[in-house]
Amino acid sequence: MRINPIILFLFVFSFCSCFDDKGNYDYHEVAEITIENIPEVVEVLGNSDHIVVNPKVVSSLEGEIGKENANFEFSYKIEKKLGGVLVSGQHWVDLNPSGSLDLDTLAAFAADTYIAWFSVTDKRSGVQTSKTFDIKVSSPTYEGWMVLCDEGEEERVRMDMISVISAERVIPAYDLLTSLGLPELKHAKGIGFYPNRYANPADLIYVMSAEGTYMLDRETFKTDESLEIGNVDFIIPPVNEYVVYYTAVNGTSIAGALANLCVTDAGNAYAQVRDYSGPAFEYPINTSERGKTPEYKVAPYVGVSMARPGNGRAALLYDTDNKRFVGWKYGYVADAMQILTPVADTEDGLFSFKTGMELVYMESTRYSGGLVYSILQDAEGKRCIYGINMSNNGFVQEAKYENLNAPDFDKATIFAFHSLFPYMFYAVGNKVYLHNLGTNTTYPMNTIALGENETVTMLKFNLYRQCSLNDLNNQSDEFMARQYELMVGSYNTAAPDNNGGKLGFYPVDGVNNSVTKRAEYSGFAKIKDVVYRERR
Repeated sequence: MRINPIILFLFVFSFCSCFDDKGNYDYHEVAEITIENIPEVVEVLGNSDHIVVNPKVVSSLEGEIGKENANFEFSYKIEKKLGGVLVSGQHWVDLNPSGSLDLDTLAAFAADTYIAWFSVTDKRSGVQTSKTFDIKVSSPTYEGWMVLCDEGEEERVRMDMISVISAERVIPAYDLLTSLGLPELKHAKGIGFYPNRYANPADLIYVMSAEGTYMLDRETFKTDESLEIGNVDFIIPPVNEYVVYYTAVNGTSIAGALANLCVTDAGNAYAQVRDYSGPAFEYPINTSERGKTPEYKVAPYVGVSMARPGNGRAALLYDTDNKRFVGWKYGYVADAMQILTPVADTEDGLFSFKTGMELVYMESTRYSGGLVYSILQDAEGKRCIYGINMSNNGFVQEAKYENLNAPDFDKATIFAFHSLFPYMFYAVGNKVYLHNLGTNTTYPMNTIALGENETVTMLKFNLYRQCSLNDLNNQSDEFMARQYELMVGSYNTAAPDNNGGKLGFYPVDGVNNSVTKRAEYSGFAKIKDVVYRERR
């Protein structure tokens, strides 16, 4: 058979071309890439910490890949772990526009859990290898000690915080509310905190000052003029008076408090009975008839039982005009819960509820099932202490302490009473004293060592309010013990800026009448109040 010369020529040319192509083509084995040194979870504080990752990338052919290797490119992307828009309509964000191997970027995200992808791409083959990890962003306002301060000579209201990110990580954060909508206020008074399981409202947090009281969003701490307490909690907002004291009366329900009571700087008191007469404060209750014009002024204190739910259904206040104790009780007649009544004396009482003295201080405790301590001062400047038990539904006279062996007690303006031991702490200048009420003995707390330019601005025990709702039973013993530590706020008057404040935590030794310092944080303004932001 004769072969066509043209076909033969094309066959030979094609065979040679294939032969040449095989000799010129550079065949490469595809490398296996492994990624190491990336944690499963990176925990950061939003808008404070940086997200830092330093991965180790290894090629089965080339060994460890360094950041200078031009054959590879790197990428970090992040999105919400449970889905949803992240920012500006995007579901994910490129954390690493520069394409560097290592990541170091500000955690500028809201508190949430995110999932991140780290990917390595071999630019020669286009093969990509990736590894995921979680990024848990916590808010500095999520949990921890809220520290209310006065800043500078003008005493600008400022909220700092000791943020508890985890059991191992506790970080101070400063001046949180300025960027969150709190108006410019002067003269901080205190923090109102009311834990609540009811759907609306949820936990309430109030910042009280001499120029207004504002509710904070429980998750973000954002606030504005619409959240002034008169706009959200009053039927008829008070005029030219501001709430300076706010507390809750525990009920039998674990869902929330029986009632909330508050006192204004004008000396008026208000009651908000949550499960009966309505969800708002009504008329002033420092009167003998509901809706009547106030008949006297009350001191800025409300004494309640701080013991278990249902242990106390009453509140104790003090009439500063008539120098007597007055009481509020829960009942089943709405009118009765919107007035205060003078507390009646008993024949075998330790003292008269109509004291005739000035009230210096009042504090609610868990001691003896719900004891309220009151410090009173007579016309000669001599001071005594009354203990009134608020358990059940009455005002039981339990203790009277006179002729106290307590140096400079008559000069003190800052006090704190313990809930486990019969101890009163008081401060004068830079000195703190422990007075044992049982033995009438005073001990200087030399372990609280403050400099000559420092002065005590606050003493307090932060009793957890959610203990009353049985919501903190799953916490560690160490955490629960924190509420019985003495908190000492102090300020260095020689500080070159407005950040001379310190907050120390001191466990109390009930056997040896002493305290020891567990921790101390600095950088605050003048501390006025501290309340732990509890989480369930």
